[in-house]
Amino acid sequence: MPNKHVVMLLSNPFRPDPRVHKEAKALINAGYKVTILCWDREQTYPKQETIDSIQLIRLGPKSSFDSTKVFLKTIKKFWKETKQEMSAMKIDIIHAHDLDTLAPAVKEAKKRKIPLVYDSHEIYHEMVAERMSGFIVNRVKSYEQKMARKPDAVLCVNDRFQSIIQSWGAKNVNVIMGCPPEPVASIEEIQKLRKEISPDNKPVVMYIGVLEPNRNVLELVDGFTGDKSPEARLLLGGFGTLEKQVSGKSGPRYKFIGPVKPKDMAAYTLAADILVAVYDPSFGNNRDSVPNKLFEAMSVSKPIIVAKDTWTGQTVEKLNCGLTVKYGSDEVFQAINKLLADKELYEKLGANGRRAFDGEYNWPNMEKRLIELYKGLSASKN
Repeated sequence: MPNKHVVMLLSNPFRPDPRVHKEAKALINAGYKVTILCWDREQTYPKQETIDSIQLIRLGPKSSFDSTKVFLKTIKKFWKETKQEMSAMKIDIIHAHDLDTLAPAVKEAKKRKIPLVYDSHEIYHEMVAERMSGFIVNRVKSYEQKMARKPDAVLCVNDRFQSIIQSWGAKNVNVIMGCPPEPVASIEEIQKLRKEISPDNKPVVMYIGVLEPNRNVLELVDGFTGDKSPEARLLLGGFGTLEKQVSGKSGPRYKFIGPVKPKDMAAYTLAADILVAVYDPSFGNNRDSVPNKLFEAMSVSKPIIVAKDTWTGQTVEKLNCGLTVKYGSDEVFQAINKLLADKELYEKLGANGRRAFDGEYNWPNMEKRLIELYKGLSASKN
């Protein structure tokens, strides 16, 4: 595809965002030019930067990830800045990540008569439901359903999201899961990390992801710094509203490393023994979505522990590649002990995960879907 320019809109500063990063690199590898207009709410990142040939332009205004009131007060200013930036660009396709970037994307695509892709990382009103009242959630849901019908194509993270979005009347809804590429890291790098995390070579339990409530983060930390800890070490990383709380705790069986760059994830995953991603299923977004940790565990033949009554839990049970536990219980620690005590079970679950990764749940498969979709969009507008 000769030099088609894709402009992505993103409401975080691209630290980088793993899904956005993979998609942008895939498009560049296919011959597209990609610019990401992203919202630096803390105003701490470089205004312009190039990462893996992706041109980043970070915009304001200063805002918040924690305060809904501040977010609502400032988002229209962010939309205005994206409109101003786009006005000076030649754009062939607009790619809006999540509902909070869709409004300016719809207007710009309609004005220019160019294709619009909406990338639904989550069901937005279900995410809002974790913090807001029912009245506001219903307003957001109505808006989300209406807006999802406007793009030329919609991307989502699994088949459950696909069914939900299709039920709203959206057209051309495609599943692009956040699967990783083949994990690559040197033996020396893995051994170095392993020694740093677990100097006494105890097994390593890992969660690197979004540090928010309802994801069993504080419970894991409390268990590994208290009396529930198995004979293992907890490695915790990522960013979110709980970052200050978890970074302030310490113990010989617990290590916090903060945000991790996507290029470093493979080494950390290979250095770990068990991955954990236990999310509260009483929240719709946790119940229906899929954490990338599932695919990362598959890629390195390691079992994962997830919550029952979720899409992820059902997938783990179907593929027999990990253990499922009741959220809010001590079952997660029991599951860790079970995997550590039963080598045959551990290896069987890991091998099943890797088989599923090789067959379907890998990034080359998802990348192929993305590029085929883009080719179809370009052809339909010619």
